[in-house]
Amino acid sequence: MKLSVFTLLVLATGSCAVSAACQTETPIAAIQGDVKQSPRLNKTVSTSGVVIAVLYPDSKAAGVLIQSLTPDNNPKTSEALFIADKELVKKVKPGQQLQVKGKVTELNGMTALVDITSSVCGQQDAPKPVTAKLPVQSRQDWEALEGQYLSFPQQLVVNDSYGLSRYGEVLLADKRLWVATELHRPGKAANAFEQQQRLSELTLDDGIFKQNPDPVVFPDGNLSASNTVRVGDTLKNLQGYLIETKQGYRLVAAQVPDFEASNARTEAPKAKAADQIRVASFNVLNFFTGETAANPFPTRRGATNANELQRQQAKMIAALSRMDADVIGLLEVENNGFEKRSALATIVRELNKAVGEERYAFVKPEASQGNDAIKVAIIYNQQKVTETGKAAVTAEGPFAYGSRAPLAQSFTAKTASTAFTVSINHFKSKGSCPQQQTSTLDKANSDNKDGQGCWNQSRVEAAKALTAWLQTQPTGVNTPHQLVIGDLNAYRQEDPVYSLEQAGWVHLALQGETEHYSYVYKGRTGSLDHALASKSMAKQLTQFQHWNINADEPAVLDYNTEFKSEAQQKTLYAPDPFRSSDHDPVLIDFKF
Repeated sequence: MKLSVFTLLVLATGSCAVSAACQTETPIAAIQGDVKQSPRLNKTVSTSGVVIAVLYPDSKAAGVLIQSLTPDNNPKTSEALFIADKELVKKVKPGQQLQVKGKVTELNGMTALVDITSSVCGQQDAPKPVTAKLPVQSRQDWEALEGQYLSFPQQLVVNDSYGLSRYGEVLLADKRLWVATELHRPGKAANAFEQQQRLSELTLDDGIFKQNPDPVVFPDGNLSASNTVRVGDTLKNLQGYLIETKQGYRLVAAQVPDFEASNARTEAPKAKAADQIRVASFNVLNFFTGETAANPFPTRRGATNANELQRQQAKMIAALSRMDADVIGLLEVENNGFEKRSALATIVRELNKAVGEERYAFVKPEASQGNDAIKVAIIYNQQKVTETGKAAVTAEGPFAYGSRAPLAQSFTAKTASTAFTVSINHFKSKGSCPQQQTSTLDKANSDNKDGQGCWNQSRVEAAKALTAWLQTQPTGVNTPHQLVIGDLNAYRQEDPVYSLEQAGWVHLALQGETEHYSYVYKGRTGSLDHALASKSMAKQLTQFQHWNINADEPAVLDYNTEFKSEAQQKTLYAPDPFRSSDHDPVLIDFKF
């Protein structure tokens, strides 16, 4: 195992002579108690214990963990205690026995002593870790282990790496954790499932109390664009110290555990047959060229400067060029027209450069795509399909505000006479709840705590309006083969997707094949990106896949340069598909 810098401070031990000079007026277990809050809160107590760790030295959170010399027999009481004192951390080492007097307090939920006086009263070997396991039976199980040195014999799974480079932390669990409404209908069933999942998770902390560590400790002190930590990867030999913070319980690592690439990258999606048509959708993560702005940079939502734009563009094109897709619906494209240096024209131009020929063209609707800063778009392989009819847009009803105006275009495969219509969609997001609660609609769009977040009713209305609009054959091509793709900002079992299925659309994520997902948020996996088809179109399906190049990857591997040293701007970046966006692309193959 490779040891990080903080480990040396934690594992140093002295010789093993137990001194009789240590006196315990109040045992640590009595200070901790068997409930959430200490029964000795705000009282001054005297206790003793052996130092097991020095945490966060040279920081405002610095302190020492001590463990009982003579533990009690109550499994509900912790045998460790946090001593919050910046000066003490400079004087003591693990293995020393301490006599401590101080005031009992709760620091962000963790029982601790402050305003202390102390003296070294002996020395011994640091104790061995206590065996722990996920999931716990209840949150109170963590309280009974607060401050203690723990060892996890089981293999654990990485569920989130969003804070990896910023705070040196990853979220672990005994299995992959799912968005409750990906698997269950909203309400009681989903909420119960989520409550159960919370017993399975624990944050692993690198023990460095500063932001943007360089190097990043996990997975092995050498995180880079090619040496990643993906959600779904596993780790073994986990040991550390359990503490409680405002964010909940976390394990401060005593050593860097062994990470294994159990969820390996795939350099390209599964191949399609030569006689088939591939349709895809891809969120391009606010690709803004800033072309129509007086001052292009920073762009309104995307790149901060020209360097970031080039980095973003290279990753995006690397992903698009490997999809081998014939029709691609794009999301989060800057709504700045269709001229040569517009965002959409730039995508097509650079993609054609990458594939070495004038393969792709973009769909150009005559109608306005609304006033939102971003729009949906469609590009297509001119060698495989031809546009049929006219591109159609609707900005009415729920698409006038919130949900972006959908775009529909019909195509005909050059190897078949069958026409099919593709609509690309981007429903309103779950964030920024209604500020007013003055109407029934406001209340329906608020977070009703059923797992669907805010603006759910708006997304349901968008689903209904989309169905009604497509029934009018808006491209002027009368075909039963229709396809709804894009970011619906709703998980699989939520009302907007359910509404589309109730209206007769067939969800193309074939059940029983594999677990499909396109997004990871706060340690939960699910799919916001969907593909649904009319019944006749669904019968032509040969393959459905999410190409998991983004959701599983650390966010720090994206194009941004903020919060990275000059060295990290180079080592954490590669012009490859991985973390080209925060959503995974959807790819679906059809044979007509």
